[in-house]
Amino acid sequence: MEKVSKPLALGKAVHKAIEKVIEGMAVEEAIFEGYAECNFHPEVSYDEITRLVKNAPVSKNMGETEVHFCLPLSNDKNAPKIQGYIDLVTDSGAFTDWKTNWKPYGHANRQLGLYAWALSKMKGIDLVEGSLYFLRFKKEYKYFFSQVEMEDYRQWALNLANEINFKLDLLDIMSEKVDEIFSPTFSSACQHCPFVLECHKKEKEKERKLL
Repeated sequence: MEKVSKPLALGKAVHKAIEKVIEGMAVEEAIFEGYAECNFHPEVSYDEITRLVKNAPVSKNMGETEVHFCLPLSNDKNAPKIQGYIDLVTDSGAFTDWKTNWKPYGHANRQLGLYAWALSKMKGIDLVEGSLYFLRFKKEYKYFFSQVEMEDYRQWALNLANEINFKLDLLDIMSEKVDEIFSPTFSSACQHCPFVLECHKKEKEKERKLL
């Protein structure tokens, strides 16, 4: 079983605690629920969870938490589906994604854009308001997604899903080419991936063969 990283464990704890506060649970009890959610991870402290949860601008019954969606990315009957959980959706259809990051960023990303697209589909909203809220800094970055922008995010996700499915079909007939079909693509996302060392080893091995 792969080791659960501190950022992942902390995120689970804080999200669960905030969810419970919005549902009406007392703050201290909610924080303990959050701590239990991450199995009392040795690198996560009760105090850190407490600070982050108390920085969240939340109140009882302010909206629906952990809103699940699973939607096809096109009208094709065999279209790939995308699913996710949105941290908070208000009655007006606005949504918030809680962030425990050490460094805030003031730009919309694909995750936020796809959440907006999903809410647009589920609620029939043409202009969707989404927010990134960085709990460490009490900073909120708000975005308004138009239909054109949401369509761009949907098309990106559809293209990526189709590319992955095509490569999986290739893998069925050329399993020995796995490292070529799914070659490592290094980016800032690697810091969150448990397989990053395996990719680096394969890349080094490839370089040695070329020498």
